[in-house]
Amino acid sequence: MTKILHSFTLYKQASELIRTRSKNGEMSDNVSKAIIWVYTEPKWAKEYDEEGFTGKLIQSSHGVVIAPFERKKMLEVIGQLNQQIDQLKDQSKALKNNRFKFWKKMP
Repeated sequence: MTKILHSFTLYKQASELIRTRSKNGEMSDNVSKAIIWVYTEPKWAKEYDEEGFTGKLIQSSHGVVIAPFERKKMLEVIGQLNQQIDQLKDQSKALKNNRFKFWKKMP
């Protein structure tokens, strides 16, 4: 991997994290990996429609970055929850459409 020298200042907390959690000689590599990860990993944001927040998370260019080891679990959970949201919306629409039919059947 080609290395290019950069000079920048880290926040105190970031510096302490890198110093305490990196082995000798790996601090620069860890900072490089973190920068690559932040700018290349998919980000998640709330989905909105004309009624507001739909309850779904979607991939976006802005939002929250999820760690790679958590992403697989999160994608499965997000998929399941999005399906449940769609089913509940369909049920809600069906109930709204059928409520007048129900009342008409009652004496």
